[in-house]
Amino acid sequence: MKTIMNIIRKVMPRHINAQIRNFNILAFEYAQLKSIKKWEPVDKNNEPIPWYTYPCIEYLSTLDFSKKVVFEYGSGNSTIWWAKNAMYVVSVENDIKWYNKIKNDCKSLSNVKVIFANSKDEYIRSIIEENTFFDVVVIDGRWRGECAKIVGSSNVLNNNGFLIILDNSDWYRNTAKFLASNLDLIRVDFHGFVPVAAGFTSTTSVFISRNFSIDYKIPVHSINYLQQYAEDDL
Repeated sequence: MKTIMNIIRKVMPRHINAQIRNFNILAFEYAQLKSIKKWEPVDKNNEPIPWYTYPCIEYLSTLDFSKKVVFEYGSGNSTIWWAKNAMYVVSVENDIKWYNKIKNDCKSLSNVKVIFANSKDEYIRSIIEENTFFDVVVIDGRWRGECAKIVGSSNVLNNNGFLIILDNSDWYRNTAKFLASNLDLIRVDFHGFVPVAAGFTSTTSVFISRNFSIDYKIPVHSINYLQQYAEDDL
């Protein structure tokens, strides 16, 4: 098989070969093909990952959240991913079937609390009921605009710095503008493909308070990066 593939590569135009290599990276190294088949976001080792854009997942993967407390509006594979990367995770869900699934998926994880909200008001205000200061808040479920307003107007964010993630911010333009402007946050948009989608890209935005402090994991690089060192590096 390798011999056949080598022959094909030799006779195929360079630009087609380059495009095939790019496809292989997205399909197999990032495991988008596997995620689409399973219809749930996973990496190439079948480990759960968030349903954010790949550039955002890679950025978050470089940060050390081991001492951070996370609140999620909307649960899923991201809940498991955060549990494996953060100190503690609280996730609220409004769909009882999905809540039971995620609750079962997280049963072996001691640092996760999954909440079921019976109503819209319970869902939106659930972050207040925790009576905790959160370092990270993920807005990725229902009623995202109203959730953002509650987060911005309530005393739920760590005074020593925090980070807010808004998924599908290209759909929630006013919500993204509110977070950046009203809370005076640094906004970084991560555009790109997501694990489970066909034929379009998306945007996940990260909003960072100006006093937020976090360490980087070493080394910092992307999936399938070119392992090369610049001669003129410091």
